[in-house]
Amino acid sequence: MRRFDFPLERVRRWRLEQLNLEHLKLQKMLAERQALADAKQQVRNELARTEQGILSQPSIGGLELENLDSYRLHIRARVRDFENREREFEAKVAEQRARVVESRRLFELLDQLRAKALATWHKAADREQEALAGELFLAKSTRNVSRSR
Repeated sequence: MRRFDFPLERVRRWRLEQLNLEHLKLQKMLAERQALADAKQQVRNELARTEQGILSQPSIGGLELENLDSYRLHIRARVRDFENREREFEAKVAEQRARVVESRRLFELLDQLRAKALATWHKAADREQEALAGELFLAKSTRNVSRSR
């Protein structure tokens, strides 16, 4: 019996590599998105600490309140920038997820074809083994019959 050979094995392996590559790209994008969210939270925390530090003082001057207000506006602008970048990332992540799904679909299609071809090969191998066993049995029984005469 010849060994199993799937004619599209190179394509299947290439599709698997593509799937892994697309998945790695998605993981990188998710990590970048998380870093962006962390940076936004860090800026918010910094604002909260600054506000708490200034507002906890026994007396606050008008200039300090004006500076705090300017700082709040600055931080809000940075937070909006982070949020805009997060929305852009969400669109890119959605596109990348679609690429991963498509790559997985293409790989699984070839994998299913390979599984069907392997099952067919196993059936053919089993039939060949049965035929060989039948031939050996007949050869042995005819030899035993010719010896007994």
